[in-house]
Amino acid sequence: MREHRFADNAVSEVVGEMLMIGLVILLVSAFAAALGTFAPAARDPSVTILMTHDPAGNVTLWHKGGDWLKAGDLKVIAGNDSYRNVCSSGNTCFVLVPKKEVFDLGSNITIITGMDFSGDETISLVTPRAQVFSGAVNHEG
Repeated sequence: MREHRFADNAVSEVVGEMLMIGLVILLVSAFAAALGTFAPAARDPSVTILMTHDPAGNVTLWHKGGDWLKAGDLKVIAGNDSYRNVCSSGNTCFVLVPKKEVFDLGSNITIITGMDFSGDETISLVTPRAQVFSGAVNHEG
């Protein structure tokens, strides 16, 4: 019997390497696409707020813990069923202490409302995405 030998002169090592590189690129892209689905969803900020007010109609919100908030995104809404006062960062009625770009631990926001609180007012701190705090004003008198 005759023995047939195949000529492998045309097979190049480069072809094998190119196939391996293509396989690696395909696997890396598939892994990256699958990994993107496991990213955590955006969540609303969580903040602990203490609210105080004085007879002059000023309300102070104290940051006692939790996430920091960008000061430019904050609005404070004060009012009841018949009227509403909206004050945001940049207005003269909105005083952030210390004066910086974020509302974080140790900071406070004083809202100069000029209202005479009757006891049915609600104060809310809101961001574009969520209501962070809501509290009722206690009438002292």
